[in-house]
Amino acid sequence: MLRQPLSARFTRSSAKPGGLVAACALAAVGMSTPTIADVTSNQNIQLELHPRICTLAANDQRCETRVSAKWLSDHEESLCLVILDRPEIKQCWENYSHGTYSIELAFVDDLVFQLRDPQLRQVLASETLRVIHEALHYRHRRRQPWNIFD
Repeated sequence: MLRQPLSARFTRSSAKPGGLVAACALAAVGMSTPTIADVTSNQNIQLELHPRICTLAANDQRCETRVSAKWLSDHEESLCLVILDRPEIKQCWENYSHGTYSIELAFVDDLVFQLRDPQLRQVLASETLRVIHEALHYRHRRRQPWNIFD
């Protein structure tokens, strides 16, 4: 007796009128109930940081600057702005379509700013404030094009 591959057996059983209708009905039910991922993907929340980059000079140990975060949404939101690795910093808004927050910060490494739901479970938007260390010893000196011995 020849055995058919598993995929062929499923294809034949779903080709029955009842099997096809049942499969379509299950797909329709699954698509009609929005999941958390669907709701999040429909949200259009923009987060903007100023400045976005902090450049450390060769003799600087850390960045010290005022950081402004601004967010904007298509509709009213309840959300919180948090900075990863800085649990003491948290600013929340209830039923707003935009918001701004400024803070004076001192930091050595990159900072990740996140907009999250009020329970802090889901990330709605994220931006990173980058720290760039100025590396003078990696720069090449410019030479005069006519001096081949330098």
